[in-house]
Amino acid sequence: MEIPREKGQEELPFYRTLITALIEHAPVGIYMMENGALTYANDSYAKLVGYAAEEIRREKFGFLELVHPDDRRLTAPLFSESDDRRKGVPVRIRTRHKDGHWIYTEIHPSTALVNEKKVQYGTVIDITEQVLAQRQLLEYHEEIKALFIHSPDAIFSLDEHGRFTSTNPRCESLTGYTKEELLHMPFFTLIDPDDLQSALDRFGDAKRFIAGSTNLRVIRKDGEKISVSVTHFPVKMDGFPRGTCGIARNTTDQAAAARKMEEFAYADPVTGLPNRKLFEDRLEQTIRFSRDGRLPFAVLSINLNRFKLINDSYGHQLGDDLLTLVTARIQGHLRLTDTLSRFAGDQFTLILPETVQEEAMRLIRSIQRGMREPFVLHGHSIALTVSIGIAFNRGNGESAQDIIRYANIAMDHSKKLRTDAYTVYTEEMDLQTSYKLQIQRDLETAAAKNELELFYQPIMALKTGKLTAMEALIRWNHPRLGYIPPADFIPVAEECSLILSVGNWVLQTACRQAKKWQASGAAPFKVAVNVSTKQLQQPFFAEHVLSIMKEAELEPAWIELEITESVLLDDVHAIKECLLKLKEAGICISIDDFGTGYTSLNYLREYPFDKVKIDRAFIEDINRDLNGKRIASAIISLAHSLHMDVVAEGIENELQYEYLLGENCNEGQGYYFSRPLPADSLTGLLNRP
Repeated sequence: MEIPREKGQEELPFYRTLITALIEHAPVGIYMMENGALTYANDSYAKLVGYAAEEIRREKFGFLELVHPDDRRLTAPLFSESDDRRKGVPVRIRTRHKDGHWIYTEIHPSTALVNEKKVQYGTVIDITEQVLAQRQLLEYHEEIKALFIHSPDAIFSLDEHGRFTSTNPRCESLTGYTKEELLHMPFFTLIDPDDLQSALDRFGDAKRFIAGSTNLRVIRKDGEKISVSVTHFPVKMDGFPRGTCGIARNTTDQAAAARKMEEFAYADPVTGLPNRKLFEDRLEQTIRFSRDGRLPFAVLSINLNRFKLINDSYGHQLGDDLLTLVTARIQGHLRLTDTLSRFAGDQFTLILPETVQEEAMRLIRSIQRGMREPFVLHGHSIALTVSIGIAFNRGNGESAQDIIRYANIAMDHSKKLRTDAYTVYTEEMDLQTSYKLQIQRDLETAAAKNELELFYQPIMALKTGKLTAMEALIRWNHPRLGYIPPADFIPVAEECSLILSVGNWVLQTACRQAKKWQASGAAPFKVAVNVSTKQLQQPFFAEHVLSIMKEAELEPAWIELEITESVLLDDVHAIKECLLKLKEAGICISIDDFGTGYTSLNYLREYPFDKVKIDRAFIEDINRDLNGKRIASAIISLAHSLHMDVVAEGIENELQYEYLLGENCNEGQGYYFSRPLPADSLTGLLNRP
């Protein structure tokens, strides 16, 4: 419908007002400029650059003043008055905001003829967020591209059929194939046949949107097999699968290192045998396969006698070489199904599956015979024996730890025999072990609970019958077990080093009692105290002894320390130095149980002994006129020639007393004179004239 001219003119103010309002409040910036100066800007444009619209109209800013200097060359289409095709092309420039920061804008320029005058105008939108997002996306793309190209791992993509669609350079060095050879090659042609199913399973998972990792062996182009760790994951676009991607890393060196670490974890580095951990695992398997004891098996614990002495004497390298030779010699007697392990130090353990007792005994005797032949190492001929403990399964639900413990208990019994022996475990041995553990536990607090007591046995001068000394002998009155023999608890104290605290208590108590006897007016005599190896090996032991005597106000001349001759085999230099200090302080030193151990006669000359005590075994022979009788005489003669006194232990009767008196033995002790008694029970003996 055509509007009459008259009507249109009447409505012109309305349309002018409407158009002005639309321009003023348009959601995009609109500007006009003449001769390069802004003559108009709507509210959106003014807000975009941070000015008020009136401010822009009034000041008539030069348009280029708002344009970044580097972008001014891009603004030529904005000032062109021609109607060429570039007029419709948007211009992207950086525009300065009033507060000084720069925003990215997109301008759509145009030209209009107003009052026969061309005016440049255009629309402006803020594209800062879009530009920054595009830039971030570009940077991210470049980062991904750099990571893809320079990654130390092989990165690839596969289509739904498993063919390579992209590969990075690391794929080429990993597989030995070029990029061109890999593209469109099915990945499974590279996989070792043994690992192919695992690779296909992971590829199938990735296609079902399940990411996963696996370790595979890949066959390179040159035929070399390498280990790789592959992570496979799906690629989706709009929720639909678009193939899969993967990352592969060469783990050949790590796999080799892992195998080596596994060897270290389960094998002894010296002998190559299974170590304790692997042995226990195999024993657990043997227990399961034994079907509740219906298939018999045995476990052996084998200890090398005197190995520590050999190791210390010849050096650890020879010790390691000896362990290797021992391993080979034992293995020469075993079946393929047997498991030999180096359990710890000089201890080996052995599993004999499906073996009855007679077969196990034959094998043990065979091993013992084989071990008796000397080992020749680095010019040395080394004789070695073994102590063996054996435990048989009983089908009572024992664990691997139980059976190993049984074999070790039996082996400990063999070692006590000090011979080339073997022992079969019995429950009685376990009771003995429990008894030892109870002793060890309760002995720690025995002194504090006043359960320890000293008995004293007189030592008499044979010619005059006068009391010359009292030997202090420890007794333990256990609240539940009663009196425990010293032969039961002293070895335990030695093994667990409780002998240090026990020995200290004995020395303190004996010194106080000696001083008490002296204060009572009795004729003075010595108190003899036994000293262990571990005490003598303690730093400043001599000083400690003198400190105890000083505290008790007892002169050193009234204490006698008794040393068993086996002590002299350990740490000779340190023990000799300690004894010399004690001797110089005026303390009497005697060697106990002489003739029963391994002491060289030269030690009688080297060590500062004042007395020699003849062991009771030789005194017993006097009644039977055996060789011990003549040995006793020889010891007396030898000691006197070295200016030492002699004490005979274990005198039980008149015959022994008369013989020793005739041989000029100086002193004696035994039931012939008195049994060991508590201090309070010796009053009559002390007052004897």
